[in-house]
Amino acid sequence: MEQDLQTLADARVFFGHQSVGKNILEGIEGLLKDHQGIDLRIADYTTEVGESKGCLLHAAVGNNTEPLSKCVDFGRIIDEELAGKIDYALLKFCYIDINRDSDVSKVFNDYKRTMDDLIARHPEVTFIHATMPLRHSPGGPSIWLRELLGRPNKSKLDNIKRNQFNQMLRSNYNDSAIVDIAASESTYANGKRESFKMDGRTYYSLIGDYTDDGGHLNVQGRTRVASVFVQQIASIIRSHP
Repeated sequence: MEQDLQTLADARVFFGHQSVGKNILEGIEGLLKDHQGIDLRIADYTTEVGESKGCLLHAAVGNNTEPLSKCVDFGRIIDEELAGKIDYALLKFCYIDINRDSDVSKVFNDYKRTMDDLIARHPEVTFIHATMPLRHSPGGPSIWLRELLGRPNKSKLDNIKRNQFNQMLRSNYNDSAIVDIAASESTYANGKRESFKMDGRTYYSLIGDYTDDGGHLNVQGRTRVASVFVQQIASIIRSHP
């Protein structure tokens, strides 16, 4: 972990996010307390960054429930504020940006078009792709009974759409350029996954122990997801120097 934190500390990264992203940054700050020799600066994107100094810049981009607004704001910040000042950038949607009624293909196509345009305009930047966070899908006898009675499980239906978006992301981009937030949220320390089946297919959801409200990350969740986040970004940085 120390080597990965140092790799991140030496890079110039921009992270566009909302509340779960804030949880992840809080998790990274917690990791830094255990590695106090690492000088990783986490700062608002308006912070002046020296050409040779690393920094994890971030911004709350767009509006929740409006994923296109996040794409537009992310692109605007890079074009107008950070051109020539960063080497890596990633945009993370929030679980609230997709639900059972969403047109997943449209959300993904808007994202892909934004990234394709940014890659063309900023060839000096390595764009990293982040899977969408999940929510916890409660189980138990009462839930199963309602499902047996034919009542729709809205939590699972929402997560199915999020899983579909994440699969589109993984299918369209090289694994070496993906930070898989959804996988870290749904994977236990022993490697098992928090999952459910619907219509013969397996889908993943946020582990209940990682959240206190069903969606945002608690201390345990922040630590787990931030650790994987740092490891994966550091690996991407080392493979795209």
